[in-house]
Amino acid sequence: MDLYKKIWDKIENSDNILLIAHMNPDGDALGSSLSLYPILKNMKKKVTVFNITKPLPDYLDFLPNFKKITDKMPSKIDLTVAFDCGSIDRLGLESKPSFLINIDHHISNTMYGDINLVKPGYASTSQVVYEMLKSNNVEINQDTALCLYTSLVTDTGSFQYESVNKKVFDCAADLVSKGVKPDYVSQMLFQRNRLSKLRLIAKSYETLELCCDAKVAFVEVTKEMMQITGAIKEDTDTIVNNVRSLATVEIACMLREEEDGIKISLRSKNVDVSKIAQKFGGGGHIRASGAMFKNTADFEYVKSLLKDEFKRLL
Repeated sequence: MDLYKKIWDKIENSDNILLIAHMNPDGDALGSSLSLYPILKNMKKKVTVFNITKPLPDYLDFLPNFKKITDKMPSKIDLTVAFDCGSIDRLGLESKPSFLINIDHHISNTMYGDINLVKPGYASTSQVVYEMLKSNNVEINQDTALCLYTSLVTDTGSFQYESVNKKVFDCAADLVSKGVKPDYVSQMLFQRNRLSKLRLIAKSYETLELCCDAKVAFVEVTKEMMQITGAIKEDTDTIVNNVRSLATVEIACMLREEEDGIKISLRSKNVDVSKIAQKFGGGGHIRASGAMFKNTADFEYVKSLLKDEFKRLL
């Protein structure tokens, strides 16, 4: 049986459905999980969109049904559908669900579902969801289209990355034909910055360090910076991408101090940084990956480990 049909048959035969994405969700995670909500509600399903993260990123608050997302688990679940999550531990669940469908596009996905729909070559998880809906002749309404389009924009860096091809633009064009307004999405995503974000960016740039013949750039975000500027985690989202934009830089790395260690975010122009992330227990995409160095607050120690890996990679 075709995998798309197998998944949709399972959805049709389930009454109580949980839609879940990874903790600390981005646009693709929330957009993909919210995209099915209006469709399943129209099918008379009992639907819960769950995410353990509090608070959720407010730059995505324009997505339809955003306020329906909850961190309270329903008492009855027939089917759990996970979106954009490479490993089950990042879902924030206390135990494995009775039946789990895993929909993703990360090359590092651990195939933790009872059914795994993982397309590493796709630009976003939303593109996988879109193809599944089209394959099953499911009508895509305007709310679903807005969620899917937003996911596509955020995970392609506004159609900048190498994952973008004709299929991506065909998908985007079809979603626009459903009523999505690209200028509205762009305004909601990129023209609502908090002052705290700009102040944090300025402070982080003061830590910029170049190495490996200026092919590698490091930038730091400390807890003190966050406190001084009043910034929140989502305010750091664009920092590493901006650093990658430097002319000589091939790999950019942001180190962010957390309560339990140092989170690294890796971005590259042409090399596979997912291999480095995986070596340190993380994962992600070829050009965008991350990992966590737990129980350390030593930026220089983490950078020294990474520098050795970057030299080998370059």
